Amino acid sequence: MAGFIEQGNWKTFLDDFTRRNQFRATRLETISKFGAQEEGQYLPLVGINYEAKGSDAGDVVIILGGETIEDARHLEHLIPEVEKIAPFVGETGEEGIGFEDHDGAKTLLVFERLREIPAAGSV
Repeated sequence: MAGFIEQGNWKTFLDDFTRRNQFRATRLETISKFGAQEEGQYLPLVGINYEAKGSDAGDVVIILGGETIEDARHLEHLIPEVEKIAPFVGETGEEGIGFEDHDGAKTLLVFERLREIPAAGSV
């Protein structure tokens, strides 16, 4: 991951990142010494919270799920003791964000593009 965010800016950056990207479809993956694992796909981003103080200081929680209270889809992913945060920026803008914890495990939140359903008669 390149283009790391300075730790003193994490809370503000993550709050702004959430506002800009809230409810975008995502794919959440973790990569660690145990291998790669997909945690969730096509769940909308609800929020990313950084704990700067207290017993949870240094932890990040990614919250994905339904956009309404009737939508039961919900996933909270805890990343303890984060050491690095890097946004993924491509030609079309923000494409996701990556986190690295104290053990070197990486969590990748990538925005998915939902395919359009073709209009009737335009196959």
